[in-house]
Amino acid sequence: RARPHLGARGFDMSLHPHTKQCIKLTTHQHQFGIEPVPLKWGDEDPKKRGPVVATVSEPGKRNAIGSHSGTYSIYRALALAKSGMDRNFRPDYTNTLPGEIFMKGPFKQWQDPNKIVSLDPWGHMAQGIFAAELKSGELDLRPTIAVTRSHLDIPEIKQAVKDGSLKQDGKVLSDKGHVVVTKAAVEPVWYLPGVAERFNCTEKELRINLHEQTGGMYPELITRPDIKLFLPPINGLTVYMIGNVSTISDPSVPLTVRLHDESGDSDIFGSDQSSCRASLLHGIERCVETAQKGGAGLIIYTRQEGNALGEVTKFMVYNARKRKGDSVEAYFAEADRVAGLSDQRLHELSPDVLHWLGVTRIDEFVSESETKYEAIVQSGIQIVKRVGLPQDRVRPAAKVEAEAQEEQRLEKRRSTEGGALTGDAPPALARMPSNGPHASVTGRKAPEPAPKGGAAARKRKHIVLTSHPKLYSVDPVPLKWGAATSAERGPVVATLSKPQFRNAIGCHSGATAVHRAAAVAKGLLPPGRPLELAATQPMVRIGPHPSWADKDKMVSIDPWGARVLDAFPSAADRGVDLQPSIAVSQAALSITEIKEAIESGRLKPDGKVLTADGVVHGVKCAVEPVWHLPGVAKRFGVTEVALRHALFEHTGGMYPELITRTDIEVFLPPIGGCTIYIFGDPDTIPDESKQLTVRVHDECNGSDVFGSDICTCRPYLFHGIEECIAAGQAGGAGVIVYNRKEGRALGEVTKFMVYNARKRNEAGDTAQEYFKRTELVAGVQDMRFQELMPDPLHWLGITKIHRFVSMSNMKYDAVTASGITIEERVDIPEELIPCDAHVEIDAKVFAGYFAGSKKQKTYDELSGTVGRGLE
Repeated sequence: RARPHLGARGFDMSLHPHTKQCIKLTTHQHQFGIEPVPLKWGDEDPKKRGPVVATVSEPGKRNAIGSHSGTYSIYRALALAKSGMDRNFRPDYTNTLPGEIFMKGPFKQWQDPNKIVSLDPWGHMAQGIFAAELKSGELDLRPTIAVTRSHLDIPEIKQAVKDGSLKQDGKVLSDKGHVVVTKAAVEPVWYLPGVAERFNCTEKELRINLHEQTGGMYPELITRPDIKLFLPPINGLTVYMIGNVSTISDPSVPLTVRLHDESGDSDIFGSDQSSCRASLLHGIERCVETAQKGGAGLIIYTRQEGNALGEVTKFMVYNARKRKGDSVEAYFAEADRVAGLSDQRLHELSPDVLHWLGVTRIDEFVSESETKYEAIVQSGIQIVKRVGLPQDRVRPAAKVEAEAQEEQRLEKRRSTEGGALTGDAPPALARMPSNGPHASVTGRKAPEPAPKGGAAARKRKHIVLTSHPKLYSVDPVPLKWGAATSAERGPVVATLSKPQFRNAIGCHSGATAVHRAAAVAKGLLPPGRPLELAATQPMVRIGPHPSWADKDKMVSIDPWGARVLDAFPSAADRGVDLQPSIAVSQAALSITEIKEAIESGRLKPDGKVLTADGVVHGVKCAVEPVWHLPGVAKRFGVTEVALRHALFEHTGGMYPELITRTDIEVFLPPIGGCTIYIFGDPDTIPDESKQLTVRVHDECNGSDVFGSDICTCRPYLFHGIEECIAAGQAGGAGVIVYNRKEGRALGEVTKFMVYNARKRNEAGDTAQEYFKRTELVAGVQDMRFQELMPDPLHWLGITKIHRFVSMSNMKYDAVTASGITIEERVDIPEELIPCDAHVEIDAKVFAGYFAGSKKQKTYDELSGTVGRGLE
């Protein structure tokens, strides 16, 4: 047994639920997977195949590395540290199964261990297949897929109906113009031998890079080669099935597919320099048309933000492109310089969800991506026709993106066909990188993919874990959180090129660090390559503000994170590799709801904040989480010991340094951060005499992107943007803080199961049962924990908010408790509440949310607010 360890500040890190004398790391032979539940990937019988066990209540039975809910396992750990939530909570899965919604399968692809390697094909039925074991307490399981139904209220689709390009049929397109869909949330479950095969590397090399290139995440990747499953802390995907789901696997019935990768600033906010939302909407329209002809359509929405580089990197690339001349040549060149690689998406894994659905033939593939097309065809699925985005849908500011991607496609096609580029090809063409080994834009040759068996070892005689005293933070750069100046404070060092200087646990880029590790394993990215960041500096200067020097005001972001290149010259002179955790760029947003506000007269173009073409101009900031653990613990009212222990144990042992290195106070958790949009003059934000409007919005992808009418998220978000524009036009500023906390930080799989339980309730989907259903499935009503939410506001120097566009009592309490004054609260107008969202609003108002002019119903009256069923 390990001796009790006293941290640098003298506190005892020996707490453990079963003993006060030691902490058992997950690598301990008596802790992790000592009797793992047997699992045979690809077996046709789910009972013989065995369940995926990644829960932490009985660690000895675990047969997977990692934890459920992807990045949201961090929030679960916080819930356990803060709220005293029952550590042995077992969910009530009553009415959560897909049932009549989605009864197809199993398909023969489920029995082929090479067809599906990145998701559990039985993941949506685990609570049914192993019901007896769950009831007896023999197993503690979590489904990794959830299937439900939804009505999508998408303004552009309604406009297409109005224009006559789409027609309502009362089935696929409802009488209200809503797209009726079946949707599935899918968490990643990686079968490591199969994933390595897809990446063309050895399993050993994959495991090494997943551990090393994430800053030492999950040492079991190295120490437990007998455990073949890994649940990476990344977000998965969502499938929107339009039309008759029973026809999806029938090759004789038409099927249209759009495989779409997340781009938050376009898909949600309508970035004018990207065609992502336009392409997504075009895919939805084609799917609707196919479904109305008796077939089906699939929109597969994968969470691979910014080509899986992350939003901070994406915004830095925007800045570099802008400064170097936003040309076709610069489009990929600057991404290569800034990130080392222009694309880290895991296209090799994209066919898996199609195989889960039994797809063998796609009649219409709404994508121009060569890498997606090749991955699907090489997996054995036939694609009959490909459809691209019509040129008239590409906005002028997005022409550079479109032309660069087209030239990349031409290069890829010629390379695939074996033809060399001719001398008369466009000059930029020869420099366009593909998603494979390529001559980069800077003249460096990327490494060839690692051959199996040879380069896998890379002359390694042993593997050094990050906790090894000769590797990790032996000479950490001094850091004094909350110091008055950047020189006194010191930089956050979480880069990997010189690990001896690291003064933080974890690594940059959040969940996309896993994608970067995969790129290194695939041989596409040299490890430790220096990045060229000189041209990525903020387009607008933010701060410093007095709050930056208060260690209690900001504990979850690095206030100097956008200015590391000029704020810490002594570290740079020492050879320390620094990386920004905040990127500040310019924003130009083309939003349908804002154009409607102009048409209705609610907003008027001023030529500055809002131009005559309906484009909103402002500033956007991508912010990665950087946690000062003592400060975070103080916010939550727990000891740092308890926080570190919970973060380690309830993520399945993510970073042992949380326990073994108590002298390291900073942690970069692999979770999504936030995006800040500023409308108006940023310099007025700290001035209490200037109008300031703020909306703090928590992610709800199903509504924010797709317009699900079960909640108020999208309409409230864009009402907030409208209010912020008005403040900017009045000489002040408006601020939108968009937090990545999907489904109250419970994750989308849990959220969809809650939807099913609500809709199948015997009394109907009532406001009276709204919070109860969530608690029965998740153990808590909400895991967002707004204690950290004010930090971005303090980063901007906010001390007074004139109009706070939020009904949440928890957000209001957190903001005011942090010392910020709120003058007026703004609720959502009644006419913006979607038809199925009155359940949510009535329940929240009863629970204490700001009601505004809305009537607060009694508990008995809540039973009369009933939502739509699962039809």
